[in-house]
Amino acid sequence: MERVILRHLKGSKASQLEEFPLQQFAELTIGRDPNSTIRFDPEKDDLVGRQHARISKDPADPYRFKLADLNSRNGTFLNKLRVVGEMPLQPGDVIQLGAGGPELQFDIDPLPAAYVKATRLGVAGPVGATVQGPAETRVGATLESGGPSARPAAGSGAGSIPPANSIGKATVERMIGETKTKSNRNNMLVGAAALVMVIAAAAYAKMNTDDSSRENEQRLAFVQDSMTKAQSAAKGELDSLGRALNRAGELSKQMQPSEIAAKFSSAVVQVDFSWKLTYAGTGGQVYHTRIANRYKGRDGRVRPIMDNGRQTIPAYVQVGNDIEPALTLDVNAGVPIGSAGRGSGFVVTSNGFIITNRHVAYAWQSWYDFDSEEDVGPIIDPRTGGPLLDANGQPSLTRPPQQWIPSETKQAGPKGDIGDFQARMEYLMVRFPKDPTPFEASNVRPSQRHDVALIKVDAPSTLPYVNMVDTYDKTAQGDAVTVMGYPGVSNEVVTLIKSRDMFNRETQQRVLPMPTLSTGNIGKILRAADAEVRDGFFTFALQGDTYQLTINSTGGGNSGGPMFDASGSVIGIYFAGKRTDAQISFSIPIRYGMELLRVGDPTASK
Repeated sequence: MERVILRHLKGSKASQLEEFPLQQFAELTIGRDPNSTIRFDPEKDDLVGRQHARISKDPADPYRFKLADLNSRNGTFLNKLRVVGEMPLQPGDVIQLGAGGPELQFDIDPLPAAYVKATRLGVAGPVGATVQGPAETRVGATLESGGPSARPAAGSGAGSIPPANSIGKATVERMIGETKTKSNRNNMLVGAAALVMVIAAAAYAKMNTDDSSRENEQRLAFVQDSMTKAQSAAKGELDSLGRALNRAGELSKQMQPSEIAAKFSSAVVQVDFSWKLTYAGTGGQVYHTRIANRYKGRDGRVRPIMDNGRQTIPAYVQVGNDIEPALTLDVNAGVPIGSAGRGSGFVVTSNGFIITNRHVAYAWQSWYDFDSEEDVGPIIDPRTGGPLLDANGQPSLTRPPQQWIPSETKQAGPKGDIGDFQARMEYLMVRFPKDPTPFEASNVRPSQRHDVALIKVDAPSTLPYVNMVDTYDKTAQGDAVTVMGYPGVSNEVVTLIKSRDMFNRETQQRVLPMPTLSTGNIGKILRAADAEVRDGFFTFALQGDTYQLTINSTGGGNSGGPMFDASGSVIGIYFAGKRTDAQISFSIPIRYGMELLRVGDPTASK
């Protein structure tokens, strides 16, 4: 099919290609107006007028075109010449919209016979020179120049969004066609070389009857050497074409973030949880001990342990070299050990299995979150039951431990295989996008190797799910990734539900879950499982196997959300962020989630 091709050489659409069937249009309008056929970005291409120029066909000859300037403020240039009125437009000509503005090349595919020997319009001289006078004065400033129209990225700390894929479907098909043509040509080259070999062999048989056999052998060796070189060259060309074909195929499979969201957001869920710590020996709830805020000094006087006006304060014990909160089963002697929160997850099977973070679904197996200021208290003296006094007779105060894990406490003795401290789930709820009614979920199993857990919901219908691919050994620094989830920083959408129940006529207000999408790149790959030997030393990451990301628009609540690669496959699980003078985030390789779906040794294949 004959078509007009416009290749963008400069501007916000640089490297993009637009195609129009030759027989289906009479003219193409160019500008920033939303109704323009060839539309430019209103902000980035500020040298382009709303209705800047027009490409029209000659009514008498469908293969002849004209370029007209539509009284644009900055002018239109054809091969560096200012367009006045209408000028003939030929394949290969370069159109520039304003001096220093976007450039695009006009072409026709396939090239009509009338243009085989046509001479392109060209002129020597500086950009902006015209037929009628000196160079035009540039109006405005472009983003590239850093002028007044330049604008920062929208939002504070928003992650960078990768540019649109500039390789369209038609381009990939053309690349594949050209590759096949070259491949056929090289096959003919190999066949011709084989024919030369046959002729050479026949010539050699005849030359054997001559007396100059040595000379004939030298000639045959030369022919054989030429044949070998020709075959080697042909093989190299075929290998190169094969790589180009494979690359074209890979590019055609890549998805834009908007396409990933449209296809998989329905499988990204919000997870709400609440739990309390229990002691397996009695089944009772576990509390953080609080003691009276007073002590008797060595002089016999009673003084406050902490001068904060409170009647009771939290207490701590020393277990080995570690400080832990003093635990008790007395409901009147403390506050419950437990927490509530929100995270994210994603459906991995049609029957309702969901992957999330261990610190979401099994939070008691992760660091406990104390209030670092409110929970300051004394260390208990095991001999007296009161505060431990230092050398000056003052209570020994401590801040709460930052990395205490409730399930790993040693206050009941050495931890067994199962452990004496477990949790009672108050609730574990899963909410699907745009559905205000949650499903009750059940815990299935946590990972023993990373911050990953498997939960499940029982839904009446088949659920949408994502595709997981373990690319940890292939993923490279700089790869584009997309994260989805439910960060608490994102604004919530509320819906009102009018009741039709005669026993409960109250209108219900519910949050309508809607996942947030964030894009960026893999900034660093941290490997710990398979330590690398360098110069005799083991090299590994203390943080564990993780992807460090340039994504910084996520936060609390996004934990457990999926991380997609450019092809739309889940290759990681978002689980943490870190802020100092900058902000970064982290994701877990999906292999640790896939392990939970296997029965038997989860490390057998790795």
